[in-house]
Amino acid sequence: MNDQTDATKEDIGAVLAGMLHAGAQELLETPADGLDKYWHFKWDDERPVEWNVYQFHDLLKLYGSQCRRWEEMHNGCCCVVERVRDKYLMAKIKMFIEEMKGQLSR
Repeated sequence: MNDQTDATKEDIGAVLAGMLHAGAQELLETPADGLDKYWHFKWDDERPVEWNVYQFHDLLKLYGSQCRRWEEMHNGCCCVVERVRDKYLMAKIKMFIEEMKGQLSR
């Protein structure tokens, strides 16, 4: 860099590549039971059920993509969609249904 505020395309590219590498390395080093750190949904009592469903949907997709990357890194690409669905996503969906039942019965 020429000074502290001038960044070149190469500088920006190097930073982005470093971030991608670090993220991939972290995922590679994460054990299967550590994938819950990528689960960010929490029921919001201040919002209606519809809002929570919407948030759940978005965060389930995000979590699923992390689990898919993890599965591909550790177990290959064959049947990855089914593995992610059955091993990770169905458990979160069941938890969500139980949470929603509890909220609707109040």
